[in-house]
Amino acid sequence: MKANIVEIKGQQVFTTSLVIAERCDNRSHAVTLKLIRKYQEDFEEFGEVNFQSLLSDSDLKTESKRQKGGQVTTYAVLNEDQATLLITYFRNTPTVRKFKVQLVKEFRKALDEVARLYANPPRRDILEGKRKAHHGMMDALVELREEAGKNTEAHHFMTENKLCNWAVTGSFNGINETALSNEDAVLLGKVRRCNESYIMAGLDYAERKKRLQAYVMRYKTKLIGEGR
Repeated sequence: MKANIVEIKGQQVFTTSLVIAERCDNRSHAVTLKLIRKYQEDFEEFGEVNFQSLLSDSDLKTESKRQKGGQVTTYAVLNEDQATLLITYFRNTPTVRKFKVQLVKEFRKALDEVARLYANPPRRDILEGKRKAHHGMMDALVELREEAGKNTEAHHFMTENKLCNWAVTGSFNGINETALSNEDAVLLGKVRRCNESYIMAGLDYAERKKRLQAYVMRYKTKLIGEGR
């Protein structure tokens, strides 16, 4: 029986390299894991990659605690952004495309469930708005580059996400959704929508960075003026 595509543990939502390899044309898991290790620096833009070792169906150990003897399978535990990035490195077969859609839906459902269980009621709508803004920004990027006869690679998506993260938090690092306050989640959605409009307007990176920073300053100043 196939494992669930996405799992929930506490407030953490994740999938594994084992699941992705199995669902994507039954790819070799060894090859999939090798790909993650090769581009590990890219994956860690979205958080630390957690490698674990499977000793048996009921015995999971971290690599540092691996026991001697027996068949050991090492695999990677991946958050939503890491899983999405991994699939961009695969050949876009019909099976892979179908799984991409399924993966997005399963993460949405799991993250909504975490929001329902652990956060205040408005948070579900806030997070959904942030995610929709992300997809709109990515679509705008692809459309504009296609019009220019350019391909859009994984690092282009990462650059835009890191730019928006920086505008909100002051850091180009990835953001753990569960750690975002409602206020910053709302702001990140607004920043992504701004960046989408700037991309479609043909503004270069430096100009977009300047405008996003100014937008965030105006937004936060307004909140302070309202006493929030």
